[in-house]
Amino acid sequence: MQIPVAGAAPSEVTSGQATYISGGVGSDEAAEMKSMASRYALEVVSVVKTEPREEYTADFRILIRDKTGKTVVDAVSEGPFFLANLPDGSYQVEAIQNDLRKLQRVLIKKGTHQRLVFVWPR
Repeated sequence: MQIPVAGAAPSEVTSGQATYISGGVGSDEAAEMKSMASRYALEVVSVVKTEPREEYTADFRILIRDKTGKTVVDAVSEGPFFLANLPDGSYQVEAIQNDLRKLQRVLIKKGTHQRLVFVWPR
């Protein structure tokens, strides 16, 4: 697991065949993560539902499992944006925030970009 360094720009982490980066705390870093998103096969965004809009939230745990159930990523996102490059295939993405668990499935294909949004209650 990556250890964050205060004030440092987000850096990529490699776990097996997966490469990922997380961050987006603060407007500059959020803009940087948004501009990088299209270079990754998977973009995961975490938000809290508030009225009248949604707010980004950080520090959620993310587990990505392949079609056999093997965990290929187990990380804590350092911001509301989590970007990953994974081998082609079907994946189950589980996000955990304040003891709540949510699951989504995604199909990764070379040359495509998938975006998942996890919305949490206030």
